[in-house]
Amino acid sequence: MTSNGSDQYRTEVILVTKDACHLCDVAEQILIALGRTLPIRIVKEQIAEKSEFFDRVPVVLIDNCVVSEGKIDLEAVRSAVVAQRLGTGASLLDRDDKR
Repeated sequence: MTSNGSDQYRTEVILVTKDACHLCDVAEQILIALGRTLPIRIVKEQIAEKSEFFDRVPVVLIDNCVVSEGKIDLEAVRSAVVAQRLGTGASLLDRDDKR
């Protein structure tokens, strides 16, 4: 799944999902909408049952950092994409922040 521009200039956003996950479907739509305004490449990864993320899906990763999970925070993802594009990297999700 791709959005705006050439692949080499897009930020890779990984969406970790599992079957029969309504929040995963919502998260995908949020990322597709974000891709209309920022050059991102969305990569969907199906979760393995024993993965650390299994009970936390959907999970959004940028540069192997969790930027949002559960109910996806659009602004957190947008900020992480912008930070990655500016070379400051994606921020890890602060466990005390709302999800």
